[in-house]
This record gives sequence, structure tokens and C-alpha cells, in this order.
Amino acid sequence: MTENPDCADTVQTPLAPDSMLSAVAVLDSLIRAGMRHVVVSPGSRSAPLAYAVAAAEEAGALVAHVRVDERVAAFTALGIAKASRLPVGLVCTSGTALGEYLPAVMEAYHAGVPLAIMSADRPVRLRGTGANQTTVQTDFFSPFVRASADLTSYPEHNPGQQTADFMACLAALTGSDAQDWSRASDEPVGPAHINVCFDTPLTPSARTAEILPTWAASLAEHIAPGAASYPTDLEPARLSPVEKLWLIQHEQAAQASPLKPEGAPDCPKTVVIAGDGAEPFAAEFARALNLPLLAEPSSQARHGATSIPQYTTVLGEHAASELGQSIERTILCGHPTLSRPISALLARTDVQHAYYAPRRASWYEPGTRAVREIDSPAELEAFALMGSGVRADDTWLDAWVTAGQRAQEASLTSIEAYRYAESETVQPQTSAPSEECHQDGAHISQPARIPAQALALQTWNTCARQRRTLVVGSSSIVRDLDIIAPALGAEAPARVLANRGLSGIDGLIATAVGVSLAGYYPTGNARTAVDASAHVAGAPIPVTLICGDLTFQYDISALNLPMTELLPDLDVVVYDDAGGGIFTALEHGTLAQNPQFARAIERFFTVQAAPNTDLERMAAGFGKESGIRVRIHRPNDIFDTQA
Repeated sequence: MTENPDCADTVQTPLAPDSMLSAVAVLDSLIRAGMRHVVVSPGSRSAPLAYAVAAAEEAGALVAHVRVDERVAAFTALGIAKASRLPVGLVCTSGTALGEYLPAVMEAYHAGVPLAIMSADRPVRLRGTGANQTTVQTDFFSPFVRASADLTSYPEHNPGQQTADFMACLAALTGSDAQDWSRASDEPVGPAHINVCFDTPLTPSARTAEILPTWAASLAEHIAPGAASYPTDLEPARLSPVEKLWLIQHEQAAQASPLKPEGAPDCPKTVVIAGDGAEPFAAEFARALNLPLLAEPSSQARHGATSIPQYTTVLGEHAASELGQSIERTILCGHPTLSRPISALLARTDVQHAYYAPRRASWYEPGTRAVREIDSPAELEAFALMGSGVRADDTWLDAWVTAGQRAQEASLTSIEAYRYAESETVQPQTSAPSEECHQDGAHISQPARIPAQALALQTWNTCARQRRTLVVGSSSIVRDLDIIAPALGAEAPARVLANRGLSGIDGLIATAVGVSLAGYYPTGNARTAVDASAHVAGAPIPVTLICGDLTFQYDISALNLPMTELLPDLDVVVYDDAGGGIFTALEHGTLAQNPQFARAIERFFTVQAAPNTDLERMAAGFGKESGIRVRIHRPNDIFDTQA
């Protein structure tokens, strides 16, 4: 959101530091702390930061992106940070521009994503005077940032509170201890807000223009040799050294003594739950101990050898209730958000619960759950097996595998039956609910969702085959994927990401764009052989986004990429069921059968699209040169377009 430069104040306070010096000081620290990408939205007050960013990028110390819409900018930065696990900067001017960041900042806070928000502000003397585009920006994002700093006179000649606050921001972004940078902090990683007051002049002086390249070149030396300092593979997080050591020792113990020690107690009936961001250790732990793994698609553990397909159905179905009720212990990894059966299981007081947290998660507040917090694999093993031996026997796992396979085969059979049935008698025309929307709180394979599940399965398999990263929209489609996605060691996409911190539907296209752009990295002092002046190397990560029609419309402005910018490699797969289909799978679906509430639910929940809504034309209006390919699928044509 650009501002009117004619409204900028013209009187400079003699006590104010040079604005360019402040911008350089802030950027210098962030880049040296690991920031490699920054997303800039045009504005006059933020000009010092923009000029400093331009110099750093030209030197090969930074990759810059420009987005006019600050909301799109923030979610783009969120996607880059989620994929790279490095701090990503955001630059905006003063006023309402900062407010546009809030949804992405909230998601980053709850998901533990390091966003460095750099907002430009008017000088202190203009606060409270009614000056144009001046508002309260101090602590603007509280409580949704891990740290904040109001830099009214920075850098300080004598380090004081502003310096301490800025150091706290760096600690929140990097996971380091602000008092000892060699030591990891116990606090979660997350967003930090750095509000910088800039006085006029907002453009570089002749002296500053002269020293900018020298400063930027020193940064390039810091990150040389380019790709060596950047996670170019961007694969899921690997096991920590402690986790690797435990796995080796466990396997050795299992080989040396494969049987349960005489007199040891029976192994408790334990399941491992892998929520969003659980990472591969959940899969390896469950495999090593022969335990059922209930893994959400974005857990990065769905590929596990003991990952149970259709686990929500197994937990929710009446026929399998005995299996679910026999659970004695749960081990939680990651953030569980998708299903009511899992929530109900974690709330049971007759089950002992453990939460594996080698580092405190951003979403978790200690003491809020009746759960034992465990930070070491060895202690986790002791909890899971209760001293019974090296691993659980096959009986418990086999029961889960059998039930999961049976449910999966039933769903695949339903899809095939739907495919070959007469369309006029079977295929739903709208997002109307089926007769049975939910059972025992479970999101089940209702007839109205069969086309969506077929599309979700096809998209998952395509991404697995082509090694694409899959970004999944919230709402119904992620639950469809949770039901139908393969498990039990089946091939999975390169990564599966979702905004499950707050599970909103906003910003999903921009997030997916950001995930793809994370494949670029600054070259440092190394220049490519093709172009000696090139400051950016790498290539976009191949990404596929699958989402619903409302999610797509909500963020369609993210398709508007400036012609000067790096392009993503992004396929957008849209399931268009003409409205908010998720509500048909909740209590509202059943209530919609009651004439008293049917109209209210149709208007205030499902929000069916107008007859003239044409998503293909909306997408086409942004052109085909952006690197983004959009495909719209409707329930009646899913199987016609699946060739």
C-alpha cells in the first residue's frame, strides 16, 4: 500500500539518526543471522529499507521479492520461511499497511514460523499529532509475536533498551539465546516485529550512496559461497543427532535380544499420533517400536511403514470402536488439528498421554493438557513400552493395519462405483450434505465427498510420482486427503505443507507461491558461469496447491505477480463445489435437514457462489506468464478430467 510522498514531513529533527544508517544496521544484523529472502511492499516511509535491500540483493547477499498487496506479501514470506526454515523479512510503510500483515503473523506465531517484520514509522515527534499515515505501531502485533522492538533512535551510541529489544527479536527468529548466541533458547521460534522510525531525508545521501556497495559486499562475503549456506534440497527436517543415536542403539538392542525379557510386563496398547509438522522421527519411532501411527497428511510422517490409512474412520466407526476403546497410551508428535476422533482420544482421562517436545512448540502452552511432556527418545520409549521389551508384538499393530486396509478398500471401491455409475442418479450437483454427514464425530467418506476424495487422491499420487511438494488448503479438502491418502509405507510427495497453525483459508495461494520461491538463494561472492552479474541462483521448487473454491477466491490477488519478479513453479488444483462444503460435514449438515434452519445454514455457512461465477475466467485474467497454472474441477466432471 503505497503512500503519498507529498505528505511526508519536511522538517528533520537534529537528534534523529540518519535513516539510511538505521536501515543498514537492522538489515545487516538480520542477514548475518540467516535471513536470505525479504518481501517488500512499495512505500515512501520505508524507502531507506528498500534502498538497503536493493544494495544487498545486487551484491548477492539477499533475494528480494516485491508485492503491492501487503497481505499477499506476508503470506508469500510465510511460505518461503516454512519451506526454508530460515528467517524471512517483510518490509512495509507506516499506517494501514502494517495491519494487512496480521493474518499471516498470527499463523506464523501459532506455527512457529520466523518472520522478521520491518515496519517503517514516522519519527516520535509526529506520534499523536494526527500526521498523515501515523498510527500506534508500537507493540502492534502483541500477543502474536515472540519479540518486538521500537527503534526510535537506532543504532544507539550506548546500547540500551532498544538494543536489548532488537537482540531479543534476533533470538526469536533464530532460536538462539539472546544472552549466549552459542546456546539454543528454550522458547519457540516465531515472528518478531521491528518497528523503525525514519525521519527525512528518506533517500541516500551522496556519502551513503558511496558506502552502500561496500557494506553490501561485506555481507556477500559473509554468506559465500552461495548455495553452501542455504538448504538447497529443502527436504523435511532430518533426525537430530540424539534421535539418530537412539534409533541405532534401539536397533542394536532389538537384534541382540528380539524377545521380551522374561517376567517383563505386557506392552501397553500404545498409538503414536503425528499432527502437523511432526517430522520423520514420528514415523521412525513408530516403526522401531512396532506401534500404529495415526499421521495427518502434513505431519511429514504419512510415509511411515506403520502409518494407518483411514485412521479417523477406524477410530470413529462403530464396528471398530472396541479397537479404539482399547487404547491405553498415546504419544503425540506435532500439532493435531484435523479430526474430532483424535481430539476425543487426546481428551480421554482413562488413557495416559505423552507429548514429545525436544523443543517447546509454538502452539503448546505447558500445563494446558493432561499430558506428560517428554524431550528425549529414550524416555519416550520407556513410556511407550513400560519396560516390556524392545518392541511391541505384532498383534496390536496387525489389528490396526487390518481395520485401516479394510476402510481404505471400501473408499476406493466407492470411488470406482461412483466413477461408473449413471451420473444423473449418483453425482451430486452442489455441495449439499449427504444423509449421514458425520458419525461419532468423524469426518467420513460421505457420498457428497467422493469426487473430492478422488481428486485429492489423484493429486497426492501425482505429487508423489513427480516428487512435487504438496500444499494443502484448509477446510474440507485437507480432511478428504486425510481420509484417502495412502499410508503403510506408500510413496508420498516430496513434502506436504499446510497452514495449520490457525487453519485459516486466507493466503493459501500466496503461501504456495512462497514455498516455490524458497528454491532460489543468493549467490554471495560466487557468480554464475552464465551471467557474471547474477545475484540469484537456484530454481523454483515444484509445488502443487490443492484447495477449495472459496479458498481460491479469497486469495486470487496472489496471482498478480509483478513482471520484474522471480516466478514460481506452481500448479493450483481447485475443487469447486460451489460454496463452503466443510460445514456439511459438521453438525450443520444434519441441522440443514430441518426446515427451520436450512435457509440460515445455506446463507451463513455454505455461502453458495453466484451462478455467474467463473473461476476459469477469473484466473485467466491474470495471464499465463506467471508460472502459475490453475485447473478448476467440479464434482460432475472430476472423472472426466482425470485421464
